[in-house]
Amino acid sequence: MKVEYELLSREQISDQVRQVFAGALRSQGKVRGNLLEKADRCKYLCIARIDGAVVGIGAIKTKTESDFSATKANLSDLSSEFGWELGYLFTEPAHTGQGIAKYICWLLTDAHGNENLMASTEVAANPAMVHILEGLGFKQYGTPWKSEIHDNYLGLFLKFRS
Repeated sequence: MKVEYELLSREQISDQVRQVFAGALRSQGKVRGNLLEKADRCKYLCIARIDGAVVGIGAIKTKTESDFSATKANLSDLSSEFGWELGYLFTEPAHTGQGIAKYICWLLTDAHGNENLMASTEVAANPAMVHILEGLGFKQYGTPWKSEIHDNYLGLFLKFRS
């Protein structure tokens, strides 16, 4: 079982990629809005496949401005230092624990380069992602907040250029 990773820049995102990406976001169940348009927010997008079947996705996307607000992480003063977010991460449940998300995150952060980058994730409900982010140099800042989509608490993770 070999995992194949496809890293795409914004210019390489086709209608077929939008469909694949939207399908994975639908399976994830934690993103609102027009899922087909979510790929258009991305600077980079990564799709992981096994035998042609999508098993994971992730992206560097335009930051979620509200994550810095007083009602969330309460770090409004840092918002202007960040333009991009590591997000839309999802691994099919049958393939979790195999390093797929970790490798997707590495590919994306490597492509992004040495710029400030933010991420938000479920702090207690998703300790594996917290560990992945910390391993990539992210650190949690601010106050965790309750998600508007599910009952879990989210944390803001920031990686400052070195």
